[in-house]
Amino acid sequence: MQKRKHPTGLYERLVDIGLKDPFIRGVVGVVVVAAAASIAISTLGSGAKAVITLALCLSFGVVLIVLRALMRYADSAFVKFVCFAFSGAIMFVLLVFALLLIPAAVVCWPQPYAQLISLPNCAAQVESKPFTPVAYTGTGISFNPDNAKYNVRVFYRVARKEDAERVVGALLSAGYRSGGAASTLDEVVTPNRNPDTTLIKTTTQARPGVDDVSRIVKIAIPVKAGAVSLFPEDSTLRSGDFQVLMF
Repeated sequence: MQKRKHPTGLYERLVDIGLKDPFIRGVVGVVVVAAAASIAISTLGSGAKAVITLALCLSFGVVLIVLRALMRYADSAFVKFVCFAFSGAIMFVLLVFALLLIPAAVVCWPQPYAQLISLPNCAAQVESKPFTPVAYTGTGISFNPDNAKYNVRVFYRVARKEDAERVVGALLSAGYRSGGAASTLDEVVTPNRNPDTTLIKTTTQARPGVDDVSRIVKIAIPVKAGAVSLFPEDSTLRSGDFQVLMF
């Protein structure tokens, strides 16, 4: 009667084979480095993004091991080449992601990467330049003193500071009380967080004026007007009668 292999012994054998494979050792090393980078992100910036990053790193590690198995046992030279190309691309991305964290955390370079992982020191560096509304000088917006009863708060990611300055300038030109402030907008619950998206929220009392605010925002940033949308439900806002959230 044939003796059944004990599962623990099988696992140990697989681990032993994996540790002897230099490619898999390299994969484990890259994943460890990327995982360490995600922990650093949790400390320096956004914890939620660190969790997503860690999950992606581990997923990439599994994919790399599968690709390695295909490279080793597939008979087709084309399959081996494709697996090698994908493996190289994934490892390159993981290494670049981990290595760029150092200059991003120290000198906020490259700036888009530092903004992506929400490093607070980089946001402070960008905001060292004062927020300066840009007065609207075109057509389609006229001053209405009745608009002064509404306060429109504009919250923007640092990458959209210039857009926010134009929006606030246009709102002031229309008679609204308005101001801008930088934010990661991580606390905003919305299905669409794509870059250049603008979301407008309003209170129940201010709902009659939301169409005019939306129109002015679209005029102020005409190239990105198609990405301006209204939050379908009234909100209890901590500040302002309207909030313009610029992702």
